[in-house]
This record gives sequence, structure tokens and C-alpha cells, in this order.
Amino acid sequence: MDWEDVKTFRTVMEAGTVRAAAKQLGVHHSTVSRRIEQLEKSLDSRLFERRPEGYFPTASGEELARVADQFSEELFTVERHIAGRDNELSGSLKVTMAEPFALTIFADRLPEFCAAYPGLDLEIITSFDLLDVARREADIAIRMDNNPPDALVGKRLFAYCTSIYANPDYLAEQDFENRPEDARWLGWNDHDGRFPDWTQNSEHARVPVWGSFASIALQVRLARVGMGLIMVPCIAADGVSGLVRATDRDPVPSRDIWILTHEDLRRTARVRAFMDFAEMVLRDNREALQGILPG
Repeated sequence: MDWEDVKTFRTVMEAGTVRAAAKQLGVHHSTVSRRIEQLEKSLDSRLFERRPEGYFPTASGEELARVADQFSEELFTVERHIAGRDNELSGSLKVTMAEPFALTIFADRLPEFCAAYPGLDLEIITSFDLLDVARREADIAIRMDNNPPDALVGKRLFAYCTSIYANPDYLAEQDFENRPEDARWLGWNDHDGRFPDWTQNSEHARVPVWGSFASIALQVRLARVGMGLIMVPCIAADGVSGLVRATDRDPVPSRDIWILTHEDLRRTARVRAFMDFAEMVLRDNREALQGILPG
């Protein structure tokens, strides 16, 4: 059996459809279908029942899934142990963090790290997705999370803070007291409804949510041009031209900031070097992260 075919099989098992699996794998759906057919041919057994609503595993498919899952976990464990024995400050290093952290905090400081460790090939993955460090999707995760996965180890620093922002001209045009429905929050989750919980503890609780814009950078840009109110981390909006805080209240503590890795990697030199660097950078920016304005 081809391991790529087996990985594709496992993805189809999880996703339920060829198109959903293709999206996860970043390939065309015809590639997924071809790999499944190749795997079935090599085993001389049908692994899925093809139905209009999706792919459903046969008994043979269920049996293969059990074996493939066990083998996959063992393979990831071996990879982590091998990487954990590497104490040279060279090689590749994958770090995942939210985009505002990467752009506002780390971008200007990364030259320091690269100059200190020129042998490292650094990859920064700007994503809010919870990439699986245990499966080597990333070596280090800088996460905003009050309950990080038990399988990871690291350090909790402090909570970042959020506040409300808008263009000053937009604020001047609104009558929040008498006509709050004429204003709008810019939404970031299309399942929240018009008056979600995250707006109800603010002084703009009667303002409805409009739209869905998952990117904080996009929300900041839209608020700058007068699209509406946004509630974002202070680090992303304080000091941005065309934005002011749309509240008299102090910034609100949100989730904790963690620097995390897997137990097998925590003593690896290159991982330790970046975790120490990340802690220094985040602590240097603590006031900005907590919305403490200069002066």
C-alpha cells in the first residue's frame, strides 16, 4: 500500500465526502477519488459505499481505519522522538501564532532571532486554527487559550486585553441612545446572531451585528473606513490611524497567552531557543497587549 493513499483514506473517513477531504488535503477531488480507487485495487477490497450524501466505510474500510490510526500515531511518536534528540541549533522550525501577534509584535523583532541563529530555517504560520503540535503540524504554538491541550507543555504568561474601536467620524454620525439599530458591529462569526453575548457586556449592547469577517486585520481595515464598531485585541488597533476607542471603559482581559510545545520537543535546542525568545518579546510588549496607553 502507498502511504499517501492510506492518508487520503483516513481523511475521507474523517471528512465523509471526497470534496471535503480534497479541501483538507489541498488537492483536487479527482486526486482523492483516484487514490481511494488505487488503495481498493491494491487490497482487492471495496473500502467505501458510495452514496449521494457521502462515502460510508465498509467492514473492510473500518478494519483498515483501525490499523491505519494505530500506525499513524506510532509514526508521529517516532518523528517527535527523533526531533527531540536534535540538539543542534540548525534545521527547520515551525511556529504558529495569530496574525496580530505576528504582524504587530514579532515582525520587527524576528531579525534579532534570525541573526542569532542563522542556521535555523524558520516558518511562521499565521493562523487562529489550533494546529496539532502533537502531529508535527507545528513545533511551537503561541496560543490565546484558557485551556490548552493536556498533551502540550509550556508556559502561561498573562492575559491579553480587548477593547472597542471605530472611526471617529462614524461615531459622530451615530445616535447610540435613540437609534442604536442604525449603527452596527462588524461580526466575526456568522453563527452569533444579531445580538451575541460578546456585545452584551458593552455600552453598545443594542447595536446589531452585521456581516462576518474572521480576519482581525480586515476588521481593523473596515472599521478605519467607517464600516462599524469592532471589538479586537488592543494590540491590533491601538495607535492605528483612523481609529479611536469607542468606549470609556478599561480594556477587558480576554484569554491567556501560552507558549507551548510537545513534551518530546521541549528540550530540543532550537525549540528552547525560540520559546525563550518569544517569552522575551511578549513580555516586552505586555503593556501594549493589555491596552495600557502611553502616558
